[in-house]
Amino acid sequence: MTTGSTPHAGRHLAFPFHIGSDGRTAAPATLDDHVRGEILQLLLTAPGERPFLPSFGAGLKRLVFERNDPVSAALAKAAVTQALSRWLQERIVVEALDVAADDSTLRVDLRYRVRASGAVHAISLRQQPGNRP
Repeated sequence: MTTGSTPHAGRHLAFPFHIGSDGRTAAPATLDDHVRGEILQLLLTAPGERPFLPSFGAGLKRLVFERNDPVSAALAKAAVTQALSRWLQERIVVEALDVAADDSTLRVDLRYRVRASGAVHAISLRQQPGNRP
């Protein structure tokens, strides 16, 4: 079994995609790195963006053009919760998810545990109108 601290040669592509120092496609260094990349892809992909997986994504990037208020934060939290549950429930356990509208910033804080390694990690995203996440 692969753990969070051991490499898993060539099974996955690195996110963001890049070429490694050996001239081949790079792979994430650990399973935990790979899972983090999967979460970021899920959160930032808009539903309908992937032609063969039209329901994939939480669509956080589209919120840059929406009002930033408690209702938008609640809708974002529901979308994130649903997407994580549908697409990554076998990979992670969500330990905490906080989505809040603070002034002009939408804040998403996710704490999760990788099932395979048991490691706990956090991802924080901040989105202000006109800025990319």
